[in-house]
Amino acid sequence: MTNDTDTIDNAEEATGSETARYEKAYRETRRALDESIEALAILEEFEEDTDMRDQIALKRLEFETARSDLARANIAFHTGKSTMRPPSPELLSQIMALSKQAVELTVEKATAAAVVKIATSALNKFAEVQNIG
Repeated sequence: MTNDTDTIDNAEEATGSETARYEKAYRETRRALDESIEALAILEEFEEDTDMRDQIALKRLEFETARSDLARANIAFHTGKSTMRPPSPELLSQIMALSKQAVELTVEKATAAAVVKIATSALNKFAEVQNIG
C-alpha cells in the first residue's frame, strides 16, 4: 500500500459511501474466490490426468489461502490495524463484473484456466483497495 492521501487508516475515518464501496468490493471479491474455489474443486475431482489434477489442487489451495488473507485484511481494517484505499465506483464495477463472471463459470462447464484467470483478476483488483498478503 502506498502512503497517499487517499489511504484511510481505519473504518471510523471512512465516510459512509467509502465504507459501503469497500465492503461491497470485499464481498464481491470473496464471492469470486468462493465460486472459483468451488469450480476448481469440481474440476479437480473429475480431472483424469494426475499432473493436471495436482496443478488444479495447488491453485485451489492458493485461492483458499487468499480468501483467508482477504478476511483477515477486512478484520484488520475494521480494528484499525490495516489501511485501505476506498475503491472508486469504476473499480467497484470491475470487481462486481468479475464476481458475476465467476458465478457464470460455476454454472457453465468452465476450464481451470478460465476460473484461475477470473479469480486472479478479482484479487488483483482488490489489491488496489487493500493489501491482503
